[in-house]
Amino acid sequence: MSMSERHMPVPVKTRFARHAASHAIRASLCVALYAATAGAMQAIAGVTPTVSRVVIPADVTEVSAQLVNINTYPVLVQAWVDDGELHTTPQESTAPVIALPPIFRMDAHERKNLRLINSGAPLPTDRESLFWLSLHEIPSTSKNNFGDAQTVTITMRTQFKVFVRPVDKLPYPATELPKRLTFSVTGANAGLVLSVHNPTPYYATISMLNVSVGDTSQPAAVDMLAPFSDASVRLDRLRAQAGDQAMVKFALIDDDGNQVESERSASVND
Repeated sequence: MSMSERHMPVPVKTRFARHAASHAIRASLCVALYAATAGAMQAIAGVTPTVSRVVIPADVTEVSAQLVNINTYPVLVQAWVDDGELHTTPQESTAPVIALPPIFRMDAHERKNLRLINSGAPLPTDRESLFWLSLHEIPSTSKNNFGDAQTVTITMRTQFKVFVRPVDKLPYPATELPKRLTFSVTGANAGLVLSVHNPTPYYATISMLNVSVGDTSQPAAVDMLAPFSDASVRLDRLRAQAGDQAMVKFALIDDDGNQVESERSASVND
């Protein structure tokens, strides 16, 4: 699964889930319950954009995202843009980006362009803003199976990042993000702590992070860093003295969805 997307299975018994997001938060419990009781289960996941993220310049009113249905069966798709909260339904979304059409059918292996309309609502001009494109897909149901208590259909809600980026107002391009992240390591003679600082106006999606001191290394995970924010992670496997050098290797996801690898050395402090 890409670092720019999230998948949530949602069991439903109806042809369309109007409040898909409210069901999604209970997905894990429902799937386990149905798996134990249903005689047959159909797992659904297959409508995705051909890109892992969408960047919309703030002065552009419309962009398109091509979707593909990789399933071997047709599906009904509901699309909307929101703040990424699982509780948010299409009716409750206040995002300034609108997906059109909001409901549509896709045949097996069909490709379709989804329009993303930027309403131009006021957003911060000193940093990019993050929203999420939600795709909730429901497979077609055979007339022979519809209403069958022993068959449960699992729908899938997939979310993809949508960035609205100010134009000509940011001090440098997003390609400079990797070299502008800073790292520090503290906790000499005790459990080490890695701190990551994002001083840029861009979101930093870190897909890989590994810290080594001498011959010992430890992978670490850091959530996506918002602009001008920090994150810390404990490095329980590593020990070092003040002045030792830690090597930080990391990879970021760029605008095209590619991994950009880089590394940094950081002196261990108390």
